[in-house]
Amino acid sequence: MRALAKVNPGPGATIQHREIPIPKDNEVLLSIKIAAICGTDLHIYDWNPWAANANIQIPGIMGHECVGEVVDIGRKVTSLSKGDRVSVETHIPCGHCQLCLSGNPHICENLQLFGLQTNGCFAEYATVPAICVRKIPSSIPDEIASVLEPLGVGVHAAQKADITGKRVAVLGAGPIGIFSACSCMALGAESVSISDIQPNRLKIASECADVTAWNPLTSKSTDVLTGTNIPDVIIETTGNERALQEALPHLRKGGQVVLAGLFPGNVSLNLSNDLVFKEATLYGIHGRRMWSTWDLMEDLISSKKLNIQPALTHHLPLEDYKEAFQISHSGEGVKVLLTP
Repeated sequence: MRALAKVNPGPGATIQHREIPIPKDNEVLLSIKIAAICGTDLHIYDWNPWAANANIQIPGIMGHECVGEVVDIGRKVTSLSKGDRVSVETHIPCGHCQLCLSGNPHICENLQLFGLQTNGCFAEYATVPAICVRKIPSSIPDEIASVLEPLGVGVHAAQKADITGKRVAVLGAGPIGIFSACSCMALGAESVSISDIQPNRLKIASECADVTAWNPLTSKSTDVLTGTNIPDVIIETTGNERALQEALPHLRKGGQVVLAGLFPGNVSLNLSNDLVFKEATLYGIHGRRMWSTWDLMEDLISSKKLNIQPALTHHLPLEDYKEAFQISHSGEGVKVLLTP
């Protein structure tokens, strides 16, 4: 099979020909229909300091967002059958730590990540632990099914805060930002504003949901996040220190902050003024809850309350991965899909 692999520490990746893997007892073999590029894949492709310290398997096949068909099953797998159309939950829990046993396997103490610590889905075939495989309703098309994993981060971010009837400010109109904004509107937020320095991404965000889109390069936060737009909730998806620093002073007292972005290093904040004196609540989220986030996400899509189709901007064959990564890097597109 063809696969896009990270073969050495350093920038780039390589198309390789590999043997089709054989599923272990508790795994399934998927024929990958569509895979999608994630911000994490950009870190790994560039081999930035975050990737260099994230225990990435090298050599290893990249990719963790996908939709596929089950074509073989391990001998202990009883929950899936050949022919099932599925998506993949990236978080691989151990199943026996305190967090797993208390209903929080998505933040397992021994967590591994599909496509980071294991071979991933930028390939014609991939093996996945059966515990991480999710059957997808026929009402959800393949393109949408391929990005349920990152969409779940946006849904989880909206779930984490009390956003019903509230004003929400989303920082960043990349995939997670747009998915978070759409999820907030679908779950009953009074209003949502979203910021980004890429005008095309702001346009796409407005096509996905009824949001107020603004560019911090041309508008000041003091002019946007004020008056009737003072946020009750801020959802940070950029991993940009300055974006968070400029937004926090506008948070309403008693408000909530949800951090979904990955910051490259330490962040300097005015904790006393922006959080302590406001009695604000700060949350970090990692992935999706297994499986309540998926249940809610599928319901929102099937009921047509959640529309992310405009954010799926490019679809290329795996062989054109260099172009695909360039599009993702440039901000020209939002979600870039690959067909193995």
